Amino acid sequence: MTIRFDGQVAIVTGAGRGLGRAHAMEFARRGAKVVVNDRGLTLRGDAPEGDPAGEVVAAILAEGGEAIVDHGDVADAADAERLAAVAIDRWGRIDVLVNNAGNIRHLTFSGSSVEDLASHLNIHVLGSFQVSRAVWRHMIAAGQGRIVLTTSQVGLYGQLDAAAYGAAKMGIIGLMHGMKLEAAGTGIVVNCVSPFALTRMAPGAFPREMTDFMTPELVTPAVIILSSADCTLNGEVIIAGGTHFAAARSVETRGIDFDDPASITAEAVAARLPEILDRTGAHFYDDALGAVGVTFERLGKRAAGQ
Repeated sequence: MTIRFDGQVAIVTGAGRGLGRAHAMEFARRGAKVVVNDRGLTLRGDAPEGDPAGEVVAAILAEGGEAIVDHGDVADAADAERLAAVAIDRWGRIDVLVNNAGNIRHLTFSGSSVEDLASHLNIHVLGSFQVSRAVWRHMIAAGQGRIVLTTSQVGLYGQLDAAAYGAAKMGIIGLMHGMKLEAAGTGIVVNCVSPFALTRMAPGAFPREMTDFMTPELVTPAVIILSSADCTLNGEVIIAGGTHFAAARSVETRGIDFDDPASITAEAVAARLPEILDRTGAHFYDDALGAVGVTFERLGKRAAGQ
């Protein structure tokens, strides 16, 4: 089956370089009309640096595709609304949103300032939130839509020189889980891609001999799948990069239960830490209530005297 986007409209944020550029170009090659959003800022996200969005639009047009440029700030509510309006005014619909815009400041936790953290949260989390809100009502009205957010294994597992960046990327996963629950039954699906590739955000991160296996274009197939009208996944995190694809999920150990609340002390819990940490029978939950459901069920039976 060939995945096509003929007649569809895709918005890609941060699409002037790297991963976003690869996504935008591929959507256009597969028939989509593309809104290419990028402010053209530095890697830190604090100063203008050319017009990469315009260059991507020119490249798409040169290949016979359709695209328009947007230079708005994804973290600004008015700019986010204008970004959605650009697509609606030009083509009357929004089928796909790929929240890709981001920045990175390679800093340890102790070397990060409040401003560094705020910058990451504004672009990654607030930016994804604002643009997703701007397109949401249009997708609801259409009864369909695909939203892809961009997280990172740095958020899932940490990286010494990217504490603030990792915090923002983990925040995106929390946002996705909230969105997926509201999206259920609307025709919208919301998922995350967790990419790793050789871009300006990761200079020298991979050995030179791996360069051919670490291109942004090798991440894009996951984004295309998650953006397809046939995609039924909702609330998944797909890792993509280096010719590798996997799914990441938050799991919870079975844990322990105390029958008598009066017996619970720090010492009693510490004595059973090996059981608490035992990953045998770990569970994946669909939402937060599901995560505590087993405990609620047990407590309900105790209250009923069963």
